[in-house]
Amino acid sequence: MPGHQMTDAFGNDIAQLKALMQVIDEITGQKVPKYEMHEMTSKSTLQALQYLIDDCNALDDGETIDTLNQTRIEIKDLCSIIHDLRERVKEHETEIGRLERLFHRDY
Repeated sequence: MPGHQMTDAFGNDIAQLKALMQVIDEITGQKVPKYEMHEMTSKSTLQALQYLIDDCNALDDGETIDTLNQTRIEIKDLCSIIHDLRERVKEHETEIGRLERLFHRDY
């Protein structure tokens, strides 16, 4: 019909589907950064801790705030360590692949 937007059999707006397809293409094309499981879970935990800190600040509970802030710092540090270790594993896997190719080439 003239003047009406096209919709699919499910009644969804075609423009929304195209936008969703573009987002999927960007994710699978790695244009959007992928998060590791520990990063996703730590983000939600860090956010929850921040809410608690904000609530405690309203009550001025210094010891609790210090503990929660220290917890946030430790979670961030652990995530950084995990990230660094994963990068080192990738580097080692690359080196192992290179050495295996050299070995197979020589024999």
